[in-house]
Amino acid sequence: MTTSTHPANAATTVRRVKPFPVARNNFERALWIFMRYSGLALVFFAISHFGLQHLLVGTHNLKVADTELRWGLTGQPVTVEQIAWRAYYLVLLILAMGHGLNGFRQVAYDYLHARGIYRGALLVAGALIVFLTILGAVALFMGASPLKR
Repeated sequence: MTTSTHPANAATTVRRVKPFPVARNNFERALWIFMRYSGLALVFFAISHFGLQHLLVGTHNLKVADTELRWGLTGQPVTVEQIAWRAYYLVLLILAMGHGLNGFRQVAYDYLHARGIYRGALLVAGALIVFLTILGAVALFMGASPLKR
C-alpha cells in the first residue's frame, strides 16, 4: 500500500491511500499466496532437515545405514516411522519443486517477451520438474537399495 501527499492548501496535508494493484486473475493470486506459504513451509523443512542431519547426527557421523533406517530397504516391510520419514521428504520435494517452478514462471514472464518462447520455456521447465518429482517420489517409496558388503 502506498500513500501520496498532496497539499490542499499551505496549512493542511491530505493523504490519499492507493489500493493494492489488482492481480491479473485468481490464478495469479493463488500462485502468489502459494509462493508465500510454500516459502514459509520450506524454511521450516530446511531448518528441521539441517538440524537433524548436521546438528543431531553430525555430518561426520552420517552413514548409509541412517538412510536405510529412515527410508527402509527395498523389498522389506515398512514401519510407520519410515512412512512418516518418506512423507516428510515427499512434502519437501513437492514444495521445493512447485516453489521453484513458480519462481521460474515469474522470472520468465518478466524477461521472455515473445509469447511462444515464454510458453516453450514453461513447457520444458514444467516437464522437467514433473519428471524429476516423479523420479524422486519413486526413489523415496522404493526405499534404499541394500549395499553389498
